[in-house]
Amino acid sequence: MKMKKIVCAMISFIIIASCMFVPAWAETALKLTDEVYPTEMIEGKTFSVYGIVSSDNNILAVTIGVYNEEGEASFEYTGKPGTKTYDIHMVDYLMTFSKLAAGDYVYKIVATDTKDKDVVLLEKEFKVLSKEQFNTFKLTDANFPEVLNQGQTFSVRGTITSDYVITSVNCSVRSVNGALQFTKTVNPGTNEYSVSNLDRYMTFSKLTAGEYVYKITASDQYNTNLVLLEKTFTVKAIEHPEEDYDGIKWNVIDLSYHNDIRDWNEIAESVDAVILRIGYRATGTKKIGADVDFVENYKNAKAQGLPVGCYFFSAALTVDQAVEEAEFVLKILKENNCTMEMPVYFDIETDDQLALSTQAATNLARAFCEKIEEGGYYTGIYCNKFFARDQLYAHQLADFHFWIAQYADECTYDGPYGMWQYSERGSVPGIKGYVDLNFCYYDYPQIIKDLGMSGYQNGEGDEPDEPELKPSYAFKKVEGVGLNAEKTIVYGIDEMMTPDEFTEKYLELKDGATVTFSGTVGGYIKTGTEIQINGNGKVLDEFVISVKRDTDMNSKINSSDALLVLQYAVGSNKLGPARRLSADSTGDGIINSSDALEILVYVVGSDKVQSVDETS
Repeated sequence: MKMKKIVCAMISFIIIASCMFVPAWAETALKLTDEVYPTEMIEGKTFSVYGIVSSDNNILAVTIGVYNEEGEASFEYTGKPGTKTYDIHMVDYLMTFSKLAAGDYVYKIVATDTKDKDVVLLEKEFKVLSKEQFNTFKLTDANFPEVLNQGQTFSVRGTITSDYVITSVNCSVRSVNGALQFTKTVNPGTNEYSVSNLDRYMTFSKLTAGEYVYKITASDQYNTNLVLLEKTFTVKAIEHPEEDYDGIKWNVIDLSYHNDIRDWNEIAESVDAVILRIGYRATGTKKIGADVDFVENYKNAKAQGLPVGCYFFSAALTVDQAVEEAEFVLKILKENNCTMEMPVYFDIETDDQLALSTQAATNLARAFCEKIEEGGYYTGIYCNKFFARDQLYAHQLADFHFWIAQYADECTYDGPYGMWQYSERGSVPGIKGYVDLNFCYYDYPQIIKDLGMSGYQNGEGDEPDEPELKPSYAFKKVEGVGLNAEKTIVYGIDEMMTPDEFTEKYLELKDGATVTFSGTVGGYIKTGTEIQINGNGKVLDEFVISVKRDTDMNSKINSSDALLVLQYAVGSNKLGPARRLSADSTGDGIINSSDALEILVYVVGSDKVQSVDETS
């Protein structure tokens, strides 16, 4: 009996032991491979889950979740694949790690197949650290705009540092409603970065009037798009200043030796002012030269009473070169005693200048203009709309007027300007070929005189010494009237005209030119009357008059003129050049009986029939 009890006890022990130690052949078929799991992460960071759940049996359910210290699910998902494999990454988008607050958590994966239920395949603890623990970003010496005028630029600066490698930096400006205006992102790969490197991309001058947000964000291995600066600012609309000098719209042309100028009289009738090229610097050799036609164009424009300004085509790349250009301009102006009613402009537009930094280009313009002002001349800056907007800090040059080039139906430059060059293919009487056309919106002559600049003294509009006039004349276009080949005889003139009537009908005298007559009959001009055109005490030209049909040179047309024509036609009389022109009454270049007959017909038709005896 005792032995029987011992055997029963041994059997019971074996049964219990067999329950405690499950042989290998009895393990679950559910497995997890290629798994990843978080160990430590920063608040707000995402994490991508990976892993393949497999089994020899069909998998009925896979539950993936993150649980807090109390075992409560922060997020959880259960999939029911019904297959023998299941890719956890398929539900990665449901694993919202970025929503976890700082604290301790457990990442857990549990699976069930047709044989085993709720098998724990992964269970790992991890920490979520607060942002403050890993936010080592610093932004120092940063600036930001508060109020800008429309068209005004702004230079951004600031230094970003981090204990970790900075992977990206972004600067942007958006309207307050979120519309992106401009942005630039860089990837430094260093622990320090200067925001001023992005300055050229921050085109504040392009902004229209309104409210905007300037923002700087940065990223490193622990922070993504961390906001380092976010400030609201205002752009104010700019209107042309209300001054006593604005409110005009003059037609202005700019000229150089490239223009084929034919007649300054015609030019003066078509424009209100001219801007002349005074010189240039060659873009290749960098040598400075004067425009070969400047002095002549200046004198001719002044003789017409036109307001005159000038421009220098710059290729300067340094402040010293810009100053050298200004000194060159002043030397020409002073050597020629030039008074300027329009500004002296700095023309900045070359590709080399376009490649300069914004501040360097701005420094060139200011250096030139300040030197010109030191020399006593009113000055300004010429460039196209985009150079003014993007390549210059226009607000640093606000004390000088801009002359903007934009070939369009309207000028869309947002900043203030005094002149607009709207075409390079214009046409002006007196100039052959294309010419630049401009509108001027300020009364620069009055501004300059009131300031006592550019050769004017004492301000208050005092006039300078009158420049020497250049008297000129022209024959008006009258049908049938012309000059002979030698330009010594004026032919085709009407009969019975006084000198004053002749002058009014046939001559145009300008800037003090005068005319005198000699050899008149009874106060009337005749064939053979001499005229002399004078100016500045000099004889400008001399001509002999040939009155049509007045072959006998007595200012009257009658039968005696016809008789002289017949005599000349048969060779019994000789006529001088002026009388021959008057004898060719038909205008065919041949003197014969037809001309005599035309004279007789004219006399009869004009009720001036007289006998040869009556006039002899």
